[in-house]
Amino acid sequence: MKVLLVNTVPLEANGISTFIINSAKVMSKKGLKVSISAPNVIDNKLGKELIQHNIFVIEIPNRMHNPIKYYLKLKRKMVEGNYDIVHVNGNSTTMAIELLAAKQAHVKLRIAHSHNTTTEHPLINKLLRIPFEKNINGRLACNAAAGNWLFNSKDFTIIKNGVFLKRYIFDLKTRKCVRNRYKISDDEILIGHVGKFNFQKNQKFLLKILRDMDCRYKLMLIGDGPDLEKVKQQAKELGIMKKVIFTGKVNNVNEYLNAFDVFVLPSNFEGQPFVVIEALASGLPVIVSKNISKEINLTNTVKFISLDNISQWEKCIRSLKIKNKNRKIVSLNNIKILKTKGYDAENNVLTGLIPYYKKYINYYK
Repeated sequence: MKVLLVNTVPLEANGISTFIINSAKVMSKKGLKVSISAPNVIDNKLGKELIQHNIFVIEIPNRMHNPIKYYLKLKRKMVEGNYDIVHVNGNSTTMAIELLAAKQAHVKLRIAHSHNTTTEHPLINKLLRIPFEKNINGRLACNAAAGNWLFNSKDFTIIKNGVFLKRYIFDLKTRKCVRNRYKISDDEILIGHVGKFNFQKNQKFLLKILRDMDCRYKLMLIGDGPDLEKVKQQAKELGIMKKVIFTGKVNNVNEYLNAFDVFVLPSNFEGQPFVVIEALASGLPVIVSKNISKEINLTNTVKFISLDNISQWEKCIRSLKIKNKNRKIVSLNNIKILKTKGYDAENNVLTGLIPYYKKYINYYK
């Protein structure tokens, strides 16, 4: 079985990419021939890692800047690859581009996988509804909210956003190493966030919180994106640059989570963010906006706060009792819960995704 996993966002440190990379590794290990299509030039280190796992990478930049050129290149690669399955990952009907290319390339099973609950391009999403429906014959979603959002009343299958849970077990030595690297003392409280710098992730909101907190509190922002310079400029204007750490993109988020004291996610919209699952596995307290699907409260410890109430965010962070001596216990307990609830990446691919492929590839023969 030949599978092409298509990423509609850059293949880097983000939730959709995590799903694609984790799934590809498991499938390759089980003997499937797996390729990944990325709309960007990927990091050299990541490229080498994928090659080591016998995963072929197709780089086709400028998906949105030049969609026609992108479509033609992708279609050619699909024809050359002779894939049985094209599995497109995104959050809107713009996946119609890849689905059409797959149909034109005579791919039997053409899957759209919904990873969010809204889009930054609502008009385009509406306009592409008809071609989206004409070319899709497989529907997957990370949770019910994401599936209902994209597929309306059509049936879909849920494949949960699993991670390799063992990688996120809290480690005190790693915590000290990362904090020492960034000169964060033991008595300082590190507020952490991971995500692309854009409107969805809403990092500017965190700067407003930090502005009114004392010097014990620092903020670490992991990631890159179009709004990075704007966020840096706002931090300068607020006079808090010394309290904010911009790491850029990293490929070892699991290690950085050890250094955090609390994880925050003030997203304007979100489906089921991988990074919250990762933070919970690391034993962190988690605070998110009320715009995030309640399905993410997997351990019944996630706190949801409105973006209209900054003071409540501040109060919640200040009230946290940081107990790193007990954190490994919390981490291990959370991992047990996450595994029981179906968030182990390897198990999800073996018992959910691959059987789905086999069932529907036979159906469309």
